Amino acid sequence: MTRTKDSKTETIIREIQFWKQTKLLPEQYCDYLIAFYTGGSGINDRKQAVNRRSITFTDVLISMCILAISLFVIYFTELSIVLQTAILAGFVGLLLGMGIYYTKKQLSPMLLYASAACILLLSSIDVSEVVFKGSSLELYITLFLNCFLWMGAGVKWKQNYFSFAGFIGVVLVSIYILL
Repeated sequence: MTRTKDSKTETIIREIQFWKQTKLLPEQYCDYLIAFYTGGSGINDRKQAVNRRSITFTDVLISMCILAISLFVIYFTELSIVLQTAILAGFVGLLLGMGIYYTKKQLSPMLLYASAACILLLSSIDVSEVVFKGSSLELYITLFLNCFLWMGAGVKWKQNYFSFAGFIGVVLVSIYILL
């Protein structure tokens, strides 16, 4: 009898953890139900840490293909700047959308966000060169704005690699300007 009761309790607890993970019920309700079914002893033992899957070959392949196509669009086509910008903005939007999807599915979106940031950097430099006819001051402003955008995204999304890349970018552009 006890064994059957334990197996039923375990099944109920696993189901409640699934509800908590998929947000079918609020977290507080799930914690209460887990505490109720474990007699108060299982809350800390049964909390599931968010396990993010590491980067896979598919993630690398998607990011590298989109980066390669972006470089091709920027440097090897005779498309107008408006069309280039529209295509690259579409790629950035696609990568950001995929990153949001990965985040909701508790997968690592790091490579997708980094690819989107690189495409945004390349396209903003290209637009700056065309609009301002290669002026150095506007190019430096564009680079600083991209770095500050990376730092802001890193702080907002709690992605340390973005904050670090933005900080390193500001330092490197500043050193280049001063030398």
